[in-house]
Amino acid sequence: MMHHTLQRVAVLVALTTGVQAASAQMTFNITNGGGASPQMVTGMADAAALWSARFNDPVTINIRLMASALPAGVIGHTDTFYDPYSYTSVRAALVSDRKTAADLSSVNALQAAPAFSMLINRTANNPDGVVSATPYFDTGLGGAGQAGPENNSTVRMSSANAKALSLIPGNTGGLDGIITFTTTNFFDFNRADGIAANKIDFVGVAAHEIGHLLGFTSGVDILGGNSAAPGLNDNQLKYVTTLDLFRFSARSIGEGGGVGVIDWADDDFAKYLSVDGGLTPVAEFSTGAVYEASHWKNGLGLGIMNPSASGGILLNISENDVRAFDVIGYDRVVPEPSAVLLGLVGAGLAMTRRRIGRQQN
Repeated sequence: MMHHTLQRVAVLVALTTGVQAASAQMTFNITNGGGASPQMVTGMADAAALWSARFNDPVTINIRLMASALPAGVIGHTDTFYDPYSYTSVRAALVSDRKTAADLSSVNALQAAPAFSMLINRTANNPDGVVSATPYFDTGLGGAGQAGPENNSTVRMSSANAKALSLIPGNTGGLDGIITFTTTNFFDFNRADGIAANKIDFVGVAAHEIGHLLGFTSGVDILGGNSAAPGLNDNQLKYVTTLDLFRFSARSIGEGGGVGVIDWADDDFAKYLSVDGGLTPVAEFSTGAVYEASHWKNGLGLGIMNPSASGGILLNISENDVRAFDVIGYDRVVPEPSAVLLGLVGAGLAMTRRRIGRQQN
């Protein structure tokens, strides 16, 4: 199993390609780390510009671009660099970053610091048995299945997201992540004349991978990766991401839980993004059963963060995508546009299989 970088790594590189939309402040520095064709470099710049056109945070995102042979069906892969932050500091940063109606609503529904309650399963100390799939409420306040509050008071955040929330300086050097594309000839690099029926939109795929690096990730993938016995206790699973703070289900806000209580269980029960503490679903997340939890649910045309792409389809950033990044701390160029939902259509080659290896305590 491929192993993801799970901490921020201090890597110094020469960042040579700056991409910045004229109307925005979000800048992407992209360097070719090896194997990427000139078409890939240009396509990455175009993909970065799609995000710069939508968000104007005064930050610089540093990305190393790579190309190599990837497993069959995998056309893109992202290694994102993370750091842990206290929920108290993350909540305060989100409060300070409020600019849109979605920001105000989502922050108002956040649980009080210093700890958040969640549904969890697959833990070594699950009251229903070692690594049981049965979910239970973990409040961080002690009790059955609660070895400590560390996982309830820690948020795992990509360095790019931390920049957007001013938890680290926006011009912090070093890489924020590495994006690797397959060298197999799957891609159409020219969006101007449409996408060939037997090819995949490279710029769209690149925008998807950048989205992961910016913070569209779920720690549920790590929970699932540690689900074999003997597993880990709840307090060792300190991988709730910023996006996970807005991951809800009908059961997490129901009996035993409540508004703002997140669903962080690794199972097939429907989970969704909500900007009012779970009362109103915005878009359904993948559960991780087939495609990783760090995506929208496949086949619903929800946005660029769908887990798969078909040949001949132009891949677009949707209002769902923008809403998700808005609430995790990015600043929209236009606060509340009247947008037409643009999504992906159908399933095809896996756009990304961001495998996360088993984590040792």
